[in-house]
Amino acid sequence: MITFAVEDWFSVKDEMSHLWPDHWQEVAVNKDAIQLDPDFDTYATFANSGMLHIVVARKEGEIVGYHFSVVRPHLHYRRSLSAFTDIYYLAPKHRTGRTPLRLFQFVEQTLKARGVQKMFTGTKLSLDAGPLFEHMGWTETERLFVKMIGG
Repeated sequence: MITFAVEDWFSVKDEMSHLWPDHWQEVAVNKDAIQLDPDFDTYATFANSGMLHIVVARKEGEIVGYHFSVVRPHLHYRRSLSAFTDIYYLAPKHRTGRTPLRLFQFVEQTLKARGVQKMFTGTKLSLDAGPLFEHMGWTETERLFVKMIGG
C-alpha cells in the first residue's frame, strides 16, 4: 500500500533524488538545450522559511512519488495564503487505481490545514492530468506558453 506524509526537504532530498532523472526525462521540454540542474540552495531557503511543502508517497518505505508546493501569500492578495505547485510525480508503475487521486487529496488536506485558501498547479499537455484535476473540482483558468529565445 502506498502511504503519504508531509516530510522535510532536508530529510528526503537525497532519498528521493533517484526519481528526478526519470521525472525530467518524462516531462521536460527542450532537454537538448536545458539540462536538469535543481537549485538546491533555493529549495533550502524555502524550506528554512517554512514555504516549502513536500508530500512524499512511499511504498514499503521507499519513496515512489512526491508533490512540492511553495506556500506564501499571493502577490496580488497578500492576506490570502496560496500554494503554488512546483512539481509532482509518481513513478509510472504506481499510477494505478486511485493512487494519483489519493496523492492530490492528501496534498489538499495538508495544505488546507496550513491555512492555504487557493492552490495553483499545471499539467503538461504531453502527460495531461487535467481529467484528474477536473474530477477533484479544479477549474482550468489559464494556459501557459513557453518559447526558447536563447542558447
